[in-house]
Amino acid sequence: MRTSQVGDRVRVHFIQSFDDGLVRSSRSGEPLELTVGTEHRRLPGVGLALVGLTEGQVVTLDIPAERAYGLSEADRIKRVSRERFAAEEDVTPGRRVRMKLRRGGTRSVRIVEVAASIVVVDLNHPRSGQSVRLEVELLAILESAPEAERLEA
Repeated sequence: MRTSQVGDRVRVHFIQSFDDGLVRSSRSGEPLELTVGTEHRRLPGVGLALVGLTEGQVVTLDIPAERAYGLSEADRIKRVSRERFAAEEDVTPGRRVRMKLRRGGTRSVRIVEVAASIVVVDLNHPRSGQSVRLEVELLAILESAPEAERLEA
């Protein structure tokens, strides 16, 4: 039976369990496609964990916060002008809202504190500081990595 190797394109289902009790799963929707041996933004820590699995196998990983979504960093708490938020935006402490970026566009931030013209925001990932238990089932190996990539890995 064929096993997954670094560089293979695969399809997986996953269940993520976070420290705060939240559980996210792909099982009620479409499976996720990813490349074995590379990190994936939705499944941090999966990297090489799928190497050697066959279709149908399941792996469970306990991923520490620093390898998952990172540790909370104090220097990612910023003071910004209230003007960086839409006038109708509810900038109540604890809420996640969209903040206008200087270079255009917006990004999601958590409101920490609000004063008359200044808002303190947390730019850390919403899941920073939390470890993750990740259960991944390899559903299918879609395409093999080119032989040259396998030899380099």
